[in-house]
Amino acid sequence: MNEAQIREDIEKTVNTYSKIIYRTSLLMLGNAHDADDVLQETFIKYMTSEVSFKDEEHKKAWLLKVSQNKCKNLLRLHRNHAYIPLEELAESIPDYDQVEKFEVEEFINIAKLKPKYKSVVMLYYIENYEVKDTAYILGISESAVKMRLKRAREILRVTYEKNYKEEVNCHDF
Repeated sequence: MNEAQIREDIEKTVNTYSKIIYRTSLLMLGNAHDADDVLQETFIKYMTSEVSFKDEEHKKAWLLKVSQNKCKNLLRLHRNHAYIPLEELAESIPDYDQVEKFEVEEFINIAKLKPKYKSVVMLYYIENYEVKDTAYILGISESAVKMRLKRAREILRVTYEKNYKEEVNCHDF
C-alpha cells in the first residue's frame, strides 16, 4: 500500500471502530479519560503493527482484543490508586438526559462487575458476539466464557432482586 492508501485505511478504521472500542473501554474502566487513553493506544498499536487481516471481522476482533488487554493493564496499574466513582461517570455519558433511568442502572450494575465478568457480558450481550468469538477476543476458553456469563448473570440477578425486592413484593398478590 502506498502512503495515501495507508492514510485512508487508518481513517476508515478509526471512523468505523472508535465508538465500539470507546464504549467497551468505558464499561471496563468506568472512567472516560482512561477510555480515551485506551482508544488512542489501540489505534497507535494498529498504525504501528504489521498485522494482516483476513477480513473486517478479524480486524474488529483484533482491535477489541488489543483494547481489552490495554484496559486490563490499566486496571492492574490503577488497582491501588484513586478512581472516579461511577455516580460521577453518569454525568459524562453523552445525552444523559435522554437515557432511560433503567438503562443507567443497568449500565452501573454491569460496571460493578469484576473486569473478567464485565468483559464477557459486554462482548456477548452488548456487542452480540457468540461464545466462540468472545473466547477468541479475550484469549480464554469457551467454557470459561460460559462460566463467567453464568456467574455474571447470577451477580446481576442478586443485585436486581436486592434493589427491586420491595417492588416485586408489592406486585405479588
